[in-house]
Amino acid sequence: MIIGVKNSSIRSKRKNAPALLAFATFSVLAFSGGCSYFDPPPFSGNEVKWADRSILFREIEHHPHALEGQHVILGGEIISVKREGLLGQVDVREYPLGKELHPDHDKPSMGTFEILTDEPLPEDRYKAGRDVEVMGTISKPVTRKLLDGTTKIIPVIRAHHIHAASPPPPPMPYDEMMGPMDGGFGGGMYPGMMGPGMGFPGFF
Repeated sequence: MIIGVKNSSIRSKRKNAPALLAFATFSVLAFSGGCSYFDPPPFSGNEVKWADRSILFREIEHHPHALEGQHVILGGEIISVKREGLLGQVDVREYPLGKELHPDHDKPSMGTFEILTDEPLPEDRYKAGRDVEVMGTISKPVTRKLLDGTTKIIPVIRAHHIHAASPPPPPMPYDEMMGPMDGGFGGGMYPGMMGPGMGFPGFF
């Protein structure tokens, strides 16, 4: 009888293992700031081929006139947005793009640039502090006067395609995450889960 009980306990552990793994994964996502949020690459493979990825921002900043007309992909953090009629202006603090063509804030910024676009700029996406990516043509730079009275030449990109990620969805309420106590994963907690050893099946 003891052997039978022991074997039954082992089978129960094996049976509950997938549910336990799924619950643990769910818990990590749920209690580390909500559900994970993945933003796919902003441009398709064919669009990326349109641009010259070998042109770096520091080259554009140092030689904006010489590179006018070249197609590039840049990104960074929005400083400000101006909407005047059909034309929008986005000032950006440049950050190098990572593998998925999103700004990599772990690397230093090399300066600022301006985006001109006739695409819509929804206020919930295009605002200060949000990341932005642009595929476009290097245009004639502008000269800006700085606070100390000096001037600085700012590169300008005429957007062919501009992208900013949609705001992440709000965190799911706790009661909706856990669901009813109906005894199955995906439907919440089940009897015995909160017993000894944190109550997870197979823990003592």
